[in-house]
Amino acid sequence: MESYTRTEIAVGVFVLLGLAALAWLSVSIGGMRLMAGEQMRIGARFATVGGLKEGATVRLAGVSVGRVEDIRLEDYAAEVTLQVDRGLALPDDTIASIHTEGLLGEAFVSLSPGASEADLRDGGRIARTEPPLDLMQLLSKYAFGDVGDTTPNPTGGGGPEDPLAPPPPTSPRGAP
Repeated sequence: MESYTRTEIAVGVFVLLGLAALAWLSVSIGGMRLMAGEQMRIGARFATVGGLKEGATVRLAGVSVGRVEDIRLEDYAAEVTLQVDRGLALPDDTIASIHTEGLLGEAFVSLSPGASEADLRDGGRIARTEPPLDLMQLLSKYAFGDVGDTTPNPTGGGGPEDPLAPPPPTSPRGAP
């Protein structure tokens, strides 16, 4: 049997500690939870979820407090299951809204706590939700105006009221 020197044992211990630290960092950065009891599940129903994906962060005051566990279609609406930290006391009138990081960034769920004395419990539901802003719809409204709008031209004269409307009929040649 071979005998190992102190240097070989120290290097072996150092390598094992380095691998353990690398595994811990991988789990921490990846957002994986090792203990299931740390989280509670809360449901929320949105008219649309935009670009929200499973695994997206859930934030309160800009701080990450959980993640989106599941998104499914239920009765023509998006049913979203959120996993949030169990120690977090959320009033039952909390509002959940979907936002994006910057202009074209990742979507996330933002929680705005209400003033209720009662708190949401594990398996509870957020009653008030706000869907994400539809950037394309906003841009088209700005560029083309509200196509369904029948209000008069605010400038008061000269041009057509609706730039996409067909020109007015003209009289035949020779008619007064």
